[in-house]
Amino acid sequence: MISERDISEKFSVIWKQNLPLMTPSFMRVFNETQIKKINKNPIPNIENVRYDIVSETAFNVSEMAIVEDKKVNEIITDSEVFEKIVYETAKSIWTSGNYKKEDLKLGKSEIEEIQKICDNTIEFINKTKKEKIEFKPRLKGYSFIPDLTADLSVDDSLYEIKTVSRNFKSSDLKQLFIYLALRQVSTNTNWKYAGLYNPRKGTYAKFNVKSLISNLTGGQTPNEIFENILNGLVRDIEVDSEF
Repeated sequence: MISERDISEKFSVIWKQNLPLMTPSFMRVFNETQIKKINKNPIPNIENVRYDIVSETAFNVSEMAIVEDKKVNEIITDSEVFEKIVYETAKSIWTSGNYKKEDLKLGKSEIEEIQKICDNTIEFINKTKKEKIEFKPRLKGYSFIPDLTADLSVDDSLYEIKTVSRNFKSSDLKQLFIYLALRQVSTNTNWKYAGLYNPRKGTYAKFNVKSLISNLTGGQTPNEIFENILNGLVRDIEVDSEF
């Protein structure tokens, strides 16, 4: 099954045709001018941390803390609850099932890292939220593209969370555009704003979807671009599947 990561990192012809101005120089300017600091305490990289399981577990703990109005430390120190979150997280990210029981035991530094990422994520939500928040909004698929789950909806904004030490990449924006495109074609409504958030660096970017699409296409609307992207992807997937 094709994933949003595959779509955002491949199919370069489709992306170039529909977003011709999304170039390396655009991303360089984007990272230099659009990124804002939001967290008081960035999180430095340390050794002996498995960043995949740590970042995803932190996201799931943050969700529980917000939805159930609990303290992060309360969740982490409840061994039964925390172990279940780690297990469900591992099952969702290590889909091959190629891991052992001991792989689910997190070290002290990994648990401390989870606490810090949760603290930053919750601080970000509290600073940006006005009325409504939704974790993991579901999006109806389109032809060969399956139903997908985005990261975080805050009021009229959709955020993709990247817990990384690098700058934001064009594939991060493309992932957002895939979600926006699916929302557009299935409901005829959409988020007005979208953005990227990095709890490790404590930074984020938020943009008006209509304005950014216009800037990347030379004036076209999100409606036509999102439909063109999805149809182009479906054609490419169909061609690939025939061979």
